[in-house]
Amino acid sequence: MKKRYYLIGLAVFVTLIVGYHFLAASQAEEQIDKAIQEQSEKSKGISVQYSSIEVSPFSATVSIRDLTLILGNHIERAQHLQLDMSYLDFLNIYFGGLTYGLNNLTTANLTLLRPSYVNRSGLQELKADSLYLSYKGKALDGLLSAVNGTTFGHAHSIEARSSNLTISLPNTSLTKLVAEEFRYSGSIDAQKKHFWFNGTHQFGMDSLTWTPSESFQNSYSFFIKGFGYPTGAIPFRSAQLHVNPASQDDMIRIESTLNSELGLLSGSGFIEPKTPLGSSKLQKTKVSLTRLSGSLTNVLENIERLFSISLPKTDKGISIQIEGTLSNPSIVR
Repeated sequence: MKKRYYLIGLAVFVTLIVGYHFLAASQAEEQIDKAIQEQSEKSKGISVQYSSIEVSPFSATVSIRDLTLILGNHIERAQHLQLDMSYLDFLNIYFGGLTYGLNNLTTANLTLLRPSYVNRSGLQELKADSLYLSYKGKALDGLLSAVNGTTFGHAHSIEARSSNLTISLPNTSLTKLVAEEFRYSGSIDAQKKHFWFNGTHQFGMDSLTWTPSESFQNSYSFFIKGFGYPTGAIPFRSAQLHVNPASQDDMIRIESTLNSELGLLSGSGFIEPKTPLGSSKLQKTKVSLTRLSGSLTNVLENIERLFSISLPKTDKGISIQIEGTLSNPSIVR
């Protein structure tokens, strides 16, 4: 008889635990929804819309579907956003409140399906099939520093990868760039202030296709077609960009490579960041073209003969110094 009572008691206990988890998940959904709506009402020019919020029982997975975030001219969308954290972190937020929970949140993973960003003023757009983010640090410290522009009290790092990334920049020579694979890693140490200027960043893209502006296509269509490429879809194997803080506080150091069948284009130097970004000044910047293919070598030799010029060649290829700004670089003669 006692054994039967024990079994009944155990069944009731399990039922209560299961029921509690479903109840907690439902309450968490309501709390998240309420917090988002309250912040939207307090902040002018901010609108947050979504079709549903789901919190999975027995786990710390938060899902938001059909998300649209509007901040002035900036529109961010995602078909599905999923935030994964440890169950202990979820309990800290549930029982201790959002501030306490974020102050103790040190790792989190974010998955977005069909994410996109649009700037309505210039119609710039970024979109991808998927985006995966992994964060390590101190979440509350990171948010406060980003919002208030204060010094980071702890070290922070972000890893990201994306598939089928599309970057559209109308009214520029870039116009459109598509990369099958995109990778990013960034970090900043404690006691630093600006994540982008004081941190280290590495970007990588594979299997790129560049659509230049119509004016660029019209001006250089003869050369583009001569290499066997369509003027509106120029392929590249890979691209990499490394950004590190320089010894001078107002400067950053950059190293980049662009690899194609024709050759390897490399750049290195320093940038003095300005607003807008295109007005940032280039200093001690060198661009090199190496691993030249036979067809590119022939084209360059023909250009030299046609215009009676001599390109600055080295044993490995061509190297030039440039100055000016990001949007208007010029060759140092």
